[in-house]
Amino acid sequence: MADMSNGTDESKEFKFSHELEKTVKEVVEDLDPLDSPEFDPVAYINEIFPDERSLTFAKHEADSAGKKRRLHSRLNMKLAGVKRDLKSVSDGISRSVRQHSCERVQTKQAVGDAKQSIEALFNKIKAIKDKAEKSERMVQEICRDIKSLDHAKKHLTTTISALMKLHMLVQAVDMLVYMSEKKQYKEVANRLGAVDMLFLDFAQYSSIPKIAELKTTMQKERSKLQKQIVAEFHTYGPNPSVGLDDVALMLREGCFVIQALGPKAKDDLLIWFSRSKLGPYTELFGPGKPAGELRQTDRRYAWLRRTLREYEEQFGNIFPKPWGVPAVLSRDFCLLTKDHLRGVLKAQNNSMDINALVGALQKTIAFEQELQVRFGNVAETITDGSSQGAGMDANAIKMRYKAERDAKDSKSPKFKSMSIVKMDFRKLISSVFYPYLGQYVQLERENIAKLLVQVEKEEKWVPDSKDKDSDGRRSFSCAEKVFIYIKKSLQRCSRLTTGAILFEIAGEYRQGLRDLAALLKSKLPKKADSQLSKSENAICCSVANTAEDCKDIVPGIEEAIKKVVDDKFEEEVDFSPEQEQFAGLVNTAIETVVKGFGYRLGKILHLMARMPWGSWEAVGDQSEYVNQVNSMLSQYVPPVARALSDTYHLFFCNQLAKTAIPLYEEHIFKCKRVNALGAQQLALDVHAIKSIFLAIPRLRGGEEKLSERRLRAFTRIVDRQMGRVTAIVKTLASPTDCLIATFKTLMPRATEADAAETLTKVLYLKGLQKTEQRALVDSYNASVDSKDHVSLDTKNDGRLRKLFKFRSS
Repeated sequence: MADMSNGTDESKEFKFSHELEKTVKEVVEDLDPLDSPEFDPVAYINEIFPDERSLTFAKHEADSAGKKRRLHSRLNMKLAGVKRDLKSVSDGISRSVRQHSCERVQTKQAVGDAKQSIEALFNKIKAIKDKAEKSERMVQEICRDIKSLDHAKKHLTTTISALMKLHMLVQAVDMLVYMSEKKQYKEVANRLGAVDMLFLDFAQYSSIPKIAELKTTMQKERSKLQKQIVAEFHTYGPNPSVGLDDVALMLREGCFVIQALGPKAKDDLLIWFSRSKLGPYTELFGPGKPAGELRQTDRRYAWLRRTLREYEEQFGNIFPKPWGVPAVLSRDFCLLTKDHLRGVLKAQNNSMDINALVGALQKTIAFEQELQVRFGNVAETITDGSSQGAGMDANAIKMRYKAERDAKDSKSPKFKSMSIVKMDFRKLISSVFYPYLGQYVQLERENIAKLLVQVEKEEKWVPDSKDKDSDGRRSFSCAEKVFIYIKKSLQRCSRLTTGAILFEIAGEYRQGLRDLAALLKSKLPKKADSQLSKSENAICCSVANTAEDCKDIVPGIEEAIKKVVDDKFEEEVDFSPEQEQFAGLVNTAIETVVKGFGYRLGKILHLMARMPWGSWEAVGDQSEYVNQVNSMLSQYVPPVARALSDTYHLFFCNQLAKTAIPLYEEHIFKCKRVNALGAQQLALDVHAIKSIFLAIPRLRGGEEKLSERRLRAFTRIVDRQMGRVTAIVKTLASPTDCLIATFKTLMPRATEADAAETLTKVLYLKGLQKTEQRALVDSYNASVDSKDHVSLDTKNDGRLRKLFKFRSS
C-alpha cells in the first residue's frame, strides 16, 4: 500500500500538456470531475458537505435533508465503487508483477542462448577469413613469377621501341644532313617534320649524351638550312623567258623547308625579301627626292604595281600563295610610304598646296581600295560593294577575281597546313593626311565663294519668255549649280574622311546656302514705295520660286550628310536655320510684289479720293476708278499668279487682299466730304471692288488646280476686310438721327480701340457741324463702356485736320 501511495503521489505530480488536455476534452464529452486536470478535492468535498450539519442531518428536515441524504448515499456508493476499483487494480497489478517475474527468467535464458549463437558465428567467420588469407598468399606466390615476366616484357618492349626510334632518329638526322648538302629540299622539308616528331618522344631523355648530341646537331642543321636557303635567294637571278628553271624549282622546294622550320624562319625570309625589293623605292622616292613630292604620289603607287607585276613574273611560282608575299610587300610599302609622306607633309605644312594635298589623298584612298580588293577579306569586299564597288575600275575588279582564284588554289593538299594572309589596307596610308585636312575646309570655302561669283555673272537675272516652263513658273539656275557642287563635294569628301573634317565642311555648305540666299535677296528691286514693272515682278517671282526649291532641297542635303558623317557628329548636323531663311526669302519676295501692287492701286485710289463726292448728284454705274482697278489687276496679276507655285499663289492672293483693302479704306477717309448720293455711289463701288478682289485667284487660269479649302480661306479674308469697308460706307449713307444706331449695328465689335476714331472720321466725311459731331460722339460714348472704348475729344480740331490731311480743292 505504501508503494501505491507513492505511485499516487507521483501521479499527482505528472502534468499533461495543454494541447493534450484540450484534445481529451473534445473526444470525451462527459468528463468526470475527478478526471479534470484542475480537480481540487477540498473544493469538491466542500461543495458536497458545506458544513458539519450536512454530515449528521435530522430526519424531520424532509425537504432539505432529503437532498443531503441522497448526496450522502451517492457518496457512500462512490466510495464503495472506488474501493472496488482500487481492489481490482491492485489485483491486476499483482497478477502482472507475478507474470512479468516469470517472463523475466525466460527472457534472460533466451538472451544467453543468443549470445552463444553469435559467438559461434564469429568463430566461423574468423575461420573463413583465415582460409581466405591463406588462399590469397598462395595465389600471390603462384602469380609472382608471371608478374615478373610481364614487367620484363614491358620494359623490353619499351627498350626495343626506344632503340628503334633512336635508330630512326639517328638515320633521319644523318639523312637530313646528307640531303641538305645535296640541296634536296623537298625531301628535307618532309623529313623535318618527322625528325621533330621523333624528338618529341625523347623529350624526357634530353640529359642522355647521345640525345643531347643529336639535338645539338639538329639545331645547327636547322640554322644552316635557313642560312643556306636565304643565300640561294641572294644569288638567284630570275630569267622570266626560261620559265621555272632548276634553281627556281629548288627555291620553291626551299620555301617548303622554311615553312617546316617555323614561323620565325618564314618571317625572317620575308623581311629580307621585302627590304631587298623596297630598297630601290626608298632611293627613288625617299624624303628630299624630287619624286617624293605630293604631286608625284601617283608615281609611288605605279611603282608598286610595276613591282608586283615583276614579282608575279619572277617569284610568283617560287613563294607559296598562302604566304601572301605580294600582300606583305604591299603592307611594307604602305608603311614606308606613310613615313615618307609624313615627313613631306610636315616639311610643307606652312606652304602646302591644298590642291596637291587633296589630289594625293584621293589617289591614296583609291590605291588603298585597290589593295583592299586584292589582298583584303574578299568576302567582306563583295558584301560592301554597294559603297565601294561603284568606284572600282576594271583593274580593281580583275584583282578581286584573281584574289578569289588564288584563294581557291591555296586549298590544294600541298598547302593544307597553311593559311592565306589577309590584311586591312584601309586608311593605312591615308590616315597620315587627316591632321592636315584643315586646309581642305578652306579650299571648299573658297570654291563655294568662287562658284557664287561665277553663277552671279552667268545667271540671266532678267527673265526671258523663252526660258519659261509650260506653266509659267521660272527659277534661277544658280541654285541648281550650287546644289550640284555640294552634292559632288559631299561625295568627294565622304570618300576622303567622315569625321570632324566632313562636319566642318558641312558648316561651309551652310554658309554657302546663306550666301546664296543673300545673293537671291539682293536681286529683289530696291525701289521703295514705287510700282514694279512686269520684268521686276518676274524677277521677284523667280527669286521666290528659287528660294522655294532651295527650301525643299535643303532637308535632303542634311539627310545625306547625316548618312555618311560619323555617329558622334550626326545629331549636330542641322540645316533648319538655312531652310527657314529660304522660307523667309519666299515671303519677302512675294511681299515685294504685293508692295508694288499697292503702289499702283494707291495711284488709282488717290484719284478716287479727289472726286467730288460732296456734290454728287446722281447714282449711276460703277465709277471709273473701279474699272481702272479691275484693269490693273487683270493686267498684272495673271503673270505673277502663273509664275508662282500652287502653294504660294494663294499666299500671294491673301497678302494682296490684306494690303489692298485697308488701302482702299484709307483712301475713302481721304475724301473731303461725301453727301448722301456720294455715299450710295461709294456703296455701289465697294460692292464692285469686293467682286473684283474675290476674282483675283481665278485670274491665274486653271481653276481646277485651286484648293477649295484655300479658296475658302481667301474668301474669308476678303469678306472680313471688305465687310468693314461696307459698314463704313453704309454708316456714311445713313441719316444723321439714326447714324449712331447704324454704326453700332454694322460694327458690333464695340471693344475695338479704333471704333471711336472710325466714327469720328465718318462724321467729318458727312460734313456735320462741330456741335453736331460733339453731340453724336457724346451719345456714342455714353452708350458704350468707357473702359473698352476711346473717349473722343472733338475740340482738338487741329489734330483731326492733321490726321485726315485735308487738302484745299
